[in-house]
Amino acid sequence: VRGGTPSDASVGRHRGSLQPRSPRGLGVLPRTRAEARRPLATRPTPLARPPPPPRRPRPRGVRDRRAVGSVFSPAADAMDDERLKSGDAGETSAATYVASAACAPFRGAHRWIHNLADAVGWQLIAFIGSCHFGLKGALMGLVGHASLPYAQRVLKLSAEQSQRYGIVAMFPWSIKPVVGMISDVLPIGGYNKRYYMFGASLLGAGAVTYMATATLGDDHASAMTYVSALVLINLQVSVVDLLTEGKYTEKMSDMPEVSSDVVSLVWLVLGFGGVFATVVSFFVLPTKNYRLLYWCAAPFALQAVFTSALGVLPETKAKSQSMNHELLAKHAPLFVIGTFMAFVCAALAAAQLLTTDMFFELWFTAGCALALSVAMFFCMPARLAKATLFLFLTNTTSVSFGSAMQYWFTVDDTCNPGGPHFDYLFFTVYTAVIAQLFGALGIYLFNAYFSRFRMRQALMISALISSVASIGDLAMVMRWNLRWGIPDKWFYLVGDTILEPIVGMMAFMPGTVLISKMCPKNMEATTFAILASFSNLGNALSGSFGVFAMQYAGIKTDVAEDGECDFTNLPTLIVVCGMLLPLLAVPLTFVLIPDMAMTDPVKEDRVGGGEEENAAQEEGERMGLLGGATKAD
Repeated sequence: VRGGTPSDASVGRHRGSLQPRSPRGLGVLPRTRAEARRPLATRPTPLARPPPPPRRPRPRGVRDRRAVGSVFSPAADAMDDERLKSGDAGETSAATYVASAACAPFRGAHRWIHNLADAVGWQLIAFIGSCHFGLKGALMGLVGHASLPYAQRVLKLSAEQSQRYGIVAMFPWSIKPVVGMISDVLPIGGYNKRYYMFGASLLGAGAVTYMATATLGDDHASAMTYVSALVLINLQVSVVDLLTEGKYTEKMSDMPEVSSDVVSLVWLVLGFGGVFATVVSFFVLPTKNYRLLYWCAAPFALQAVFTSALGVLPETKAKSQSMNHELLAKHAPLFVIGTFMAFVCAALAAAQLLTTDMFFELWFTAGCALALSVAMFFCMPARLAKATLFLFLTNTTSVSFGSAMQYWFTVDDTCNPGGPHFDYLFFTVYTAVIAQLFGALGIYLFNAYFSRFRMRQALMISALISSVASIGDLAMVMRWNLRWGIPDKWFYLVGDTILEPIVGMMAFMPGTVLISKMCPKNMEATTFAILASFSNLGNALSGSFGVFAMQYAGIKTDVAEDGECDFTNLPTLIVVCGMLLPLLAVPLTFVLIPDMAMTDPVKEDRVGGGEEENAAQEEGERMGLLGGATKAD
């Protein structure tokens, strides 16, 4: 998500996986898999099944419950008889039909979850709920809703400072490769995931509790304390998110037919968590007691401490408790690029805190982007590097000036005369509810329509729509909507609140398909972290370029008493950074993205050789785009 939860997956900026289409339709698990797992002795056969009892004819108007999916029982027959005696058969039919239609979505969801649990297990589904509902949805939603009013009203930060500190706060999301590689090669207590998640959750829960109890002011020390707490909160969510993704990516690799369902489940429960956070914020924000939001977030941070310690995430205990040197040597290039990325992240975060020279930041940020772009080709296979470079460059070149837009929408008339002056309840709560709903619509549209597209087509269409959607921001800043007679709130709802979540989700999902095809066996956490962290680093570099753009354009948002504000050149930023630069993704798709359907496996041409070469070819097919050279190459 742009700013709020930039997991490798971050919405707004990060672009799940697909299953082959079948006569049953996309996203439906085949019944034969669940039935095949049943012991032979327990399968009913026609000879073992007693003949059904004769059924008395039903008068017209009484609907057969089995026709609408309900459970048939003698009690139901008795109820129908009573209704027939009382002469209300027509009412029974109508009531049954309405009740059945109302319950149909719930029955469908129940069957879908049970079928998915048969395939991947209930423990994994439960931990996905703990991570994506509890942490990424509820916890990050509550902290995110508190961030803007806390920055403006308590810490008195400008838009430039807010964006700088946001880059630093998101630092843990970009060092995930280091966490992934350590967890893969060095188990703690025999487990590669459990105790890493437990330690990070302890730190995050402590930071949330501190923010709920501490009283901060508008001095520099308070700002640094606030940023440090956000770093620890993001560390908890990023580590748990990374290791959970590694587990369900492993399942998706072993069972490609459930890939689309797993990704849909992840984003649906994430959406529900966001809606919950929004509802809580609806009641808390009007009180202007912003620390109360952290109190509400604390239980969700604490629950991850217990689910991690108790081993809810299914994991086999390692036989050896020492470092896996064989795995380290086998995937040395991935470890090298992961370590290099960590150093770049640290340097970028330090630059945001130690300097305000905009030209130094510009050249330093450009140097980081160039170094990362070149380094990935030395440490990855060519096709993997190209796909990763695409995700990285599309995020980097979509220069973010989100803090300037947030301040333009929410500051008072003293700072922005004639502006919309949205209150926090509308800007962070009402709009968030609608955005969550239309984000779910984006998931549906992806599964229903975009999953049929070729990879290039899906990414190009999302770039074009994203560029066109920025026209709404331009119209508001130029106040065209008022000339057209459309109030600010209604215009903002249509543009930023409805279109952006749909576009962001449909743009994110194809990128996740690419990532899911690239994870090698036993290295899911590290590979997923590296690919996703390139996307997160792209977001950080985009924010750094955005700080330069705001300084160069002369945007000033000093919300302190007698501070100076200037939004004169904001329309220029929208045109250049919001409408033109995202279009660079269109030519990049032809250069960096393979011309393939998102439902197609990437098969390698078999090259003659011995058993080891054939095994390598099979592993290449399983890993998709990560595979080795082919004849076409």
